[in-house]
Amino acid sequence: MEHIIIRGGTVIDGTGCPGRRADIEVHDGIITAIGDLRGRGADIMLDADGLVVAPGFIDAHAHSDTAFLQDDSCASKLYQGVTTEISGNCGFCPFPAREEQTEADPWQCTSFAAFLERFRTGGHCMAVNQAMLVGHGALRTCVVGAEGRTATDEELAHMAQLLRRDLDTGAWGLSLGLEYAPGCFADRRELNALAAVVRSCDGILTCHMRNEGLHIDDAMCELLDAGRASGAHVHISHLKLDHYRAHGRAPMVWGTIKDARRTGVCVTADAYPYTASCTTLTIRCPKWSLDGGNEALLKHLAGARRREVVEGIRKHYFDAERAQTCLISDDGGLWPEIVGKTLRSVAEKLLGTTDYAEAAAQVLQRTRAEASCIFFVMDERDMLYFLSKDVCIGSDSAAMSGDPTRVTGMPHPRAYGAIAEFFRIARKKRLCSLEEAVRRVTAGTAACFGMVDRGRLCEGMAADITVFDPSAIGPRATYLAPVRLAAGVRHVLVNGVIALRDGIQTDLRAGRFLLKGR
Repeated sequence: MEHIIIRGGTVIDGTGCPGRRADIEVHDGIITAIGDLRGRGADIMLDADGLVVAPGFIDAHAHSDTAFLQDDSCASKLYQGVTTEISGNCGFCPFPAREEQTEADPWQCTSFAAFLERFRTGGHCMAVNQAMLVGHGALRTCVVGAEGRTATDEELAHMAQLLRRDLDTGAWGLSLGLEYAPGCFADRRELNALAAVVRSCDGILTCHMRNEGLHIDDAMCELLDAGRASGAHVHISHLKLDHYRAHGRAPMVWGTIKDARRTGVCVTADAYPYTASCTTLTIRCPKWSLDGGNEALLKHLAGARRREVVEGIRKHYFDAERAQTCLISDDGGLWPEIVGKTLRSVAEKLLGTTDYAEAAAQVLQRTRAEASCIFFVMDERDMLYFLSKDVCIGSDSAAMSGDPTRVTGMPHPRAYGAIAEFFRIARKKRLCSLEEAVRRVTAGTAACFGMVDRGRLCEGMAADITVFDPSAIGPRATYLAPVRLAAGVRHVLVNGVIALRDGIQTDLRAGRFLLKGR
């Protein structure tokens, strides 16, 4: 590896302490010196005059599990200064899987170890690091299948065994996706038992809660009780209020978190700086219709229970106003005409109906339940309230290419802008100091997930470093033009290798899978 000195920048080390002017020396992927290094030479000198030198940013909630297969540049994240992503969230990840699943999809792997081996032997690479969680949905499918029922004692013991094996391999924790099938079929007994395994392995239990709107109280209680019963560190994913009748309750939600902490529960959270979510349209379907997975849903839509499914969708307030705030972002490659259109537009102009729940059902059928939507469902005041608290920042997105021709659908702009937008909002709204903003996306997130060699600038730490202009960092991506790289980041080092230089990505791909305890 090359010997690098970053010269003349303001070093903000990630701890929250005031920045100071200093040089940083990097050798063999490690930070070897910080201070006045004017007398030292190096293979490469990077000019940071007038810029901030910070630890590489950590995306606390990503879905880049196999993103390297589509594009190994990870440009959407790298141009925001991200050097590490936490992936395998919301219960989704490629492992563990049954043998028959791996035959249908070679990137479904029987274990985390098998996944890592496939990455290694396949000669794959990626521009940023990944820290993987075990997905509860994958774990449950492997053992129980897609059936909508509680697990037996034997199945629960098998899940615990597989979870412990993958945590011992180096996964950082377990992610729950309790609003999705099959995670939605898990009961508290199952959650508490798996939380105990996470605790015994000193991992983290992240959770897309069962409800993020009207019934968020019950959903938080379920997660906090799992943390209380097991002693596990529990973490709320993409903290938000996604129902218009729940708007304004952010202080109450945060109060519940503070109360839990006072009683000894270790609970943290992440959030993203947007008022729209993005997920599969199946999330609006009644849970019973997903007993058996998407294929079961499609059978119901084509059969005698279609009307029941449609009425279940209707309960998710699919009136004209709400249909107007549902933007279709992906069609699974099956109905490209609808991408970028609102559900209302699809219903009225393409399907000739004002029954928006029925239109949603037809979209599900035409896309084989692969449609994803951007839902404009949050209130800015709630969003800003959560961002003002000590939460991590996550994109809730996969790493993507900077080339629009290599991107399918119309992704949420958070993929290209979540971290950059957080810095813009922190600056514009004066949510916190620059040092605190840096801490939140570096040392704060590293500590949350138990990373000991990332997130701070000090001698001996891994050389994940981001150099940026604090007055210029911000997103360019919008909802209608989402594939636009962020502005303001000048240089990025990943494991001591220059991934971005003078605002242009290099051809080097130094990212790796980070393993807990390794």
